[in-house]
Amino acid sequence: MASKPWTYTSIAKCDKDTLESILKNSPPPDFDELEGFIYCGWNHEKGASMLSGEKFKKGFHKKGGKRYGFNEAVIQDFKGPLGVWKTRQSKGKNVQLGFFRCSMTKDEKSNANVRRYKHTGHLNYDLKTMNTGTNVIFRPVRDYAVLPNPGDPSLVMCKAYFHLGPGIEVFYCYFFLGHREPIKQFPW
Repeated sequence: MASKPWTYTSIAKCDKDTLESILKNSPPPDFDELEGFIYCGWNHEKGASMLSGEKFKKGFHKKGGKRYGFNEAVIQDFKGPLGVWKTRQSKGKNVQLGFFRCSMTKDEKSNANVRRYKHTGHLNYDLKTMNTGTNVIFRPVRDYAVLPNPGDPSLVMCKAYFHLGPGIEVFYCYFFLGHREPIKQFPW
């Protein structure tokens, strides 16, 4: 852990070994503290923009008393972790996609990553009733989430994998969530 608190830009400069150390040594987010907020997200790995773009937004909001979340598409400005996160719109509404449920990883069905990251928060996109149509491409995504600065929900770090079958998860990227603000447009 750094002697100073991590910032969005300082953590974005880290190499994969440092990011893995942060993931293994940081606590999970308290999803109640993320509730009602949308975060600016940035994918750390260069090739990770194929699914959601380099930049995206990720919101956390309950539905029927259960913890869920969603992504919003962002107009890419190619300024890395700097610049702006302007949400893409269609017919006057934010483009929302990639829905997920939130849980603690230790409560998920066991596999190598669940055992490795059991101390983390878990974002699971395998929602057959929400990720339909073009959103089916999100169903294999599994994110493991921590707070790099314990007790501070303003910065969240995640490691994303594609779950391709029992015991098969392929690394996709590390990503960061920061610059949070209250959700203005709810998906449900």
